[in-house]
Amino acid sequence: MIVCPRVLLTVVCVAVFAVVGVAPGYEQTASRPPVKLTPEQQREANRFVGLYRRARGKPDVQAQIVADAIEHGRPAVAAMYSAIVREMYPKLKAYRGKFYQQAVAAMRARAGEANFQEIVTLRQTVLGLPDAADFTKETITRLGDPAVARLNEILVIGRADVLARSTALQAEREKLQEAGRLWQQCGVYLYNEMPKSDNKPKEPPNFEKYLEGEEELAVGMAAPMDARTRAVLGANARLAPRLEPEEARAVLSLNLIRNLLGLPPQVIDLRLCAAARDHSKDMRIEKFFSHESPLPNKKTPWDRAKLFGTQAGAENIYHGTHDGRVAIQAWFHSPGHHKNMLSDSPRVGVGRSGGYFTQMFGK
Repeated sequence: MIVCPRVLLTVVCVAVFAVVGVAPGYEQTASRPPVKLTPEQQREANRFVGLYRRARGKPDVQAQIVADAIEHGRPAVAAMYSAIVREMYPKLKAYRGKFYQQAVAAMRARAGEANFQEIVTLRQTVLGLPDAADFTKETITRLGDPAVARLNEILVIGRADVLARSTALQAEREKLQEAGRLWQQCGVYLYNEMPKSDNKPKEPPNFEKYLEGEEELAVGMAAPMDARTRAVLGANARLAPRLEPEEARAVLSLNLIRNLLGLPPQVIDLRLCAAARDHSKDMRIEKFFSHESPLPNKKTPWDRAKLFGTQAGAENIYHGTHDGRVAIQAWFHSPGHHKNMLSDSPRVGVGRSGGYFTQMFGK
């Protein structure tokens, strides 16, 4: 507990969940269209999926079915991967919700007074980085990361601390990891099958890292926040089902960083999301990576926003992951992108296609 004579840390329990989903996309390569299966391949893929579903509750049997699918090759593995993702979806959603509730309880138990001036100084350190003469990735890492880490110590309950308080969460986590190992096994196989091109993500899927990311988002949502922030996160959560899961996850991740730094949250603009998603798709299909598009009427971010009936003030692009939270972390450590994310833009849209992410901001 931090006890300093300035600011009372309080937590209000509020449901602000975005749609949760396992990072999708490995069942199809990013640089080529989906492979059309022969009738025999489709029957084999369906057979493996049926066997897997009938073996629910029998992890050893399911593991053997996945191993057999891998022996049969990519069509069978792609079908298994999709089936596992669909099965994991509600489980991860429920787990993050329970983790959040436990984090709220843990925050209440440790609630005390924090040093207001230290919080202000730490926030100013991060928010003042763009004004530095040597505003570089190294500067963000050297000065920004320690300040953010200390803010997390003060304002956010540790992920490990939450787990330590609940044997029920620990048990549920172990069950998730059983299925997660199969998810990762299929995902890594499909990743290795992708052609070595600019469209291939930088790293293969890693379920443990993804699960830790879900837990980090849960504890971030349990951090102190004002009524306006809670209201915006709630409104964004209601819009989240209209986004692809990793798009919603990216927006939530960004807003939790902004909350930590004392900045107001950004509201999801579905039109900006559509424009961003369209640009990500264009970059993937046309094999370019730039804010300037070669396609007619789409040259600039402003042109693209206008096509979708809105306006944009700035744009971030990233390639190399299917994980929205990873994209946000990468942008945070890139000076120009960092500045855009922490600007005073009230609206945001994120769009993903394969391993490409586009983030657009609107005034």
